[in-house]
Amino acid sequence: MNIDEIILKEIDKGEAARYLGYKDTLPDINMTKLILQAEIDLLKVIKPRYCYKVFDIKVSKDYVELVGSELVLKGISISEHLKNCEKAIIMCGTLSAEVDKLLRQTEPANMVNVLITDALSNAAIEQVCDEAFKNIMKNFKSYHDTWRFGVGYGDFPLSTQKLLLETLDAGKRIGVCVTESCILTPRKSVTCVVGL
Repeated sequence: MNIDEIILKEIDKGEAARYLGYKDTLPDINMTKLILQAEIDLLKVIKPRYCYKVFDIKVSKDYVELVGSELVLKGISISEHLKNCEKAIIMCGTLSAEVDKLLRQTEPANMVNVLITDALSNAAIEQVCDEAFKNIMKNFKSYHDTWRFGVGYGDFPLSTQKLLLETLDAGKRIGVCVTESCILTPRKSVTCVVGL
C-alpha cells in the first residue's frame, strides 16, 4: 500500500468557474476577485493525500474479482471498463477535514463564498487525483491505463465504498471514512478504480 501527499500551489480556476456555471463566458472582475481570495483561503487549509493498492484481476460479465482481496467490484459497467485489463488500481484521495471546517465556518457569513469555495474544492480534488495517477503510473510504465471510474458511476454500487475504504485502510491512513448512507467524509474525498 502506498500513501502520498500532493502539494497544490494553485487550483484550476477555469475548472472551478465551470462548476460555478460559467461555460463560454468568464466571471466578471468582482467574481474573479472573490474566486482568487477563496483560492488563497483554501490553499492555506488543504492537506491533499491519497492512498492506493494494485491488484491482479479476474473479470466476469457483471463483476471483477481483486485477487487476494475480499473486495469484489460489482456491476456490468465496471466489468466493461476493466475487460481488457490485467490489473486494477483502487484509490482514495482527499483534501482533508480542514476543507469541511472551512466550508462550515464560511456558510453563515456568505453563501456566495461557500459556493465558490465548494467549486474550487471540486476542482482541487480532481487535480489531486490527476497528480496521484501521474505518480502511480511511474511504477507501471509498461502499462496503458484506463480513465478513473468512480464508485457509484453506472451500475457500480455506491455501497462498495465501505469495503473499498477498508481494503485501503483509508480511515487510518488518510482519514477518510464513510457514513451509513455511503457518503465519504471528509466531503471532498473520492474513491475510484483505474485499469491497467
